[in-house]
Amino acid sequence: MAMICILLVVGALSMLTEAITSQFHTSSKRGLIYIPNSNFPEDDQVWIRKGSDLTWYYNYKEYPSTEYVNHTSLEFIPMLWGAPPSFTDTSFLENVTAQVLEGRNITYVMGFNEPDNTGETGGSNVDPVDAAKYWKQQIEPLRKLGISLGAPAVTGAPTGAVWLSNFTDACDGGCTIDFIPIHWYGSFDGLASHIADVLDVFPGKKIWVTEFALDNSDLNTTQEFFQTAVSYLDNNENVTHYSYFGSFRSFKSNVGINVAMLNSYGSLTDIGSWYLGGNATGVKPDNVTVKPTHTTAGPSAPTYTVPALVSSLAQSSVQSLSIPVRSFLGLLALSMSAIML
Repeated sequence: MAMICILLVVGALSMLTEAITSQFHTSSKRGLIYIPNSNFPEDDQVWIRKGSDLTWYYNYKEYPSTEYVNHTSLEFIPMLWGAPPSFTDTSFLENVTAQVLEGRNITYVMGFNEPDNTGETGGSNVDPVDAAKYWKQQIEPLRKLGISLGAPAVTGAPTGAVWLSNFTDACDGGCTIDFIPIHWYGSFDGLASHIADVLDVFPGKKIWVTEFALDNSDLNTTQEFFQTAVSYLDNNENVTHYSYFGSFRSFKSNVGINVAMLNSYGSLTDIGSWYLGGNATGVKPDNVTVKPTHTTAGPSAPTYTVPALVSSLAQSSVQSLSIPVRSFLGLLALSMSAIML
């Protein structure tokens, strides 16, 4: 497994010796991280434009977004984002089950979003012991409906591996994990190393990279990262799904404007067009505050925090992250006996 990953990395890194290409390949692995923006509702249609590569999406919720509820070519993946209000609350299980019984095609669900991270930086901050209880109550029963279950998506920092080990211990054989969602903010080397680490602990499991980007870097380096990382993910048979973190206007980003797939006026940047399967647009991200084209009366729409500190955690340890994570592999592997594989 390690040799395969090394060969893939070498192949991907060879792109760095070449100029960034204006044309980029397509892929059915690509998905959308849908972040609602009631101020610019026209942006919702960008991701489902004719010829878009996107085949699936998630919105950190259990219900599909109203903008795409009838867009059947974009598969919705429900998520139990954080801890329910109480241990007696089983609304996630009930709501997903109801959607299946009503005929919605749900083949995957995902567990908690960055449970090892604080709420101030986009995490759900769930205790691993509590998470195991919630999983058994609300996620595990969905397997009877033929739904594949995605592990909690911990951060790429060492705290993520610690949390996941404690979670599997608490599961005590009662949590089925069918695929592993991961997050990464930092260099390509760090991303590839992190995927290799996860595969060492979960051999044979498929990987979903559900958040990734190179944060707070210059435009050329960010574009190089994007093309190198996406080529690597497309050629890695262990990775079946991935979703780039950049589905917003550049002036709204707090992980650096250059990750954004839209500029401040809603036009696709090069990265945005490449991600959808198109050619370079020549549109550069910018940091111009644009007035809303639409305002909503009444209760505000749900908001999501861009994980700025998740980014800085991963970025600060990118050169050494593989060392503490790998040193932890033995401990985490011992916990795998507590998982129903």
